[in-house]
Amino acid sequence: MNMTEKKAKKALKSSMDSYYYALHILKGRFKKGEDIISKDAYYSYYYALYVLKGRFEKGENVISKDAWYSYFYALDVLKGRFEKGENVISKDARYSYIYARNILKGRFEKGEDIISKNAEYSYIYARNILKGRFEKGENVISKDAWYSYHYALGVLKGKFKMGESAISKDDRYSYYYALHILKGRFEKGEDIISKNAEYSYIYALKVLKDRFEKGEDVISKDARYSYYYALNILKGRFEKGENIISKDTECSELYKEYIIKIEFEKETKEVEQ
Repeated sequence: MNMTEKKAKKALKSSMDSYYYALHILKGRFKKGEDIISKDAYYSYYYALYVLKGRFEKGENVISKDAWYSYFYALDVLKGRFEKGENVISKDARYSYIYARNILKGRFEKGEDIISKNAEYSYIYARNILKGRFEKGENVISKDAWYSYHYALGVLKGKFKMGESAISKDDRYSYYYALHILKGRFEKGEDIISKNAEYSYIYALKVLKDRFEKGEDVISKDARYSYYYALNILKGRFEKGENIISKDTECSELYKEYIIKIEFEKETKEVEQ
């Protein structure tokens, strides 16, 4: 037995040895080693990719038992659909989504049940694959403020009533939902908005375009927003906020110059009339 035959015999002992013998010694197909290679998903995938540079039918059964190898076998080797692997892919939300996006370039019905259990993949599946509503995933989406808001904005392009409860627990997305989706008041979210000075002020300014009484307590604890609220919303004194304003040099000066002056001018005009 010559050296080459000895190496070939040794290579038949394991999937790894057969794969490396094909890759580094033969630099091509090793028919005798394919049975043993086909028992291992890892070496079946890499044998197809780097040695055969194409389909390895013998190894497809073992590849089809693993979502990762099934997806990448479809992507890198078949450059298209791998039906044998779709069952295992359909048990994983991430691989179901990327299989739909990168392989099928469209809907993957088998994977929709698992996708529908994950808010992130339900949202991006609706936005990027269906390019519209994904009813199966709405229940899980509705439990998260971020996904509920973005689903309303980017998918439904309108109200998402099921998600309003989650949105109403988040000041930022309550404000955004009011501004961009409802284009008006979002009563459910006003309690949470009213706990944040910034969002209370901008909700009054951009959404209500008027006074937001619920938010005045929290606004009155912040000198800058108290001044802005007086200037842009009340267009006059904001007595609740004057204590905090007085403790901030810059805001105090601005308040005296622009708010007290306005009040004084108003009073003067009224007296003159």
